[in-house]
Amino acid sequence: MSFNLYTSNHLESLVEQLSAVVSRPLPSPMDQEIIVVQSLGMQQWISLELAKRFGIWTNCRYPFPNTYLQEVYDLLIPDKPDTTPFNREVLTWRIMQMLPDCIGKDGFDSISAYLAESKGYLRTWQLARQIANVFDQYCIFRPKMILRWLLP
Repeated sequence: MSFNLYTSNHLESLVEQLSAVVSRPLPSPMDQEIIVVQSLGMQQWISLELAKRFGIWTNCRYPFPNTYLQEVYDLLIPDKPDTTPFNREVLTWRIMQMLPDCIGKDGFDSISAYLAESKGYLRTWQLARQIANVFDQYCIFRPKMILRWLLP
C-alpha cells in the first residue's frame, strides 16, 4: 500500500495527475484503487472524469478522510476496542444523554428554549446528532484544537 498526496488549486490538473497514477495497474486485478474524497459530489466527478479518460472506470473505493484514517488505524493496531468515543454515532448518543442536564444552566439558553418546544426525544436526538457532526468535523479539520482541549 502506498500513499500519494497531490495538491493544486485546479481540479483538472489534479485529475490529470490522478489518471497518470491509476493508469499503472495494481499488482492484482482484485485489488481496489482507494481515492480519499471530501464529498459524494467529488467522488462522482472523479469517477466520471476517469471514465472519460480510460473509457471505463471500476473497482475503486472512495472513503472520506475520517473513514480512511480509521481503516489505517485498524490495520496498525488490530487489538483495539471496536468503538472510539469520538465515533459520530457513539458521540451522538453520549451528547443526547448529556443535553437534558444542560437545560436551565447559564450559557445554554438557546438550547433550553429549543428543547423545551419538543415532546419526546426526536428533537434532542437531532440536536445531539448535529453537535456530534460538528465535533467529527473538528477532529478532521482542527485536530490540534481537539488536542489542546485534552491537555491541562
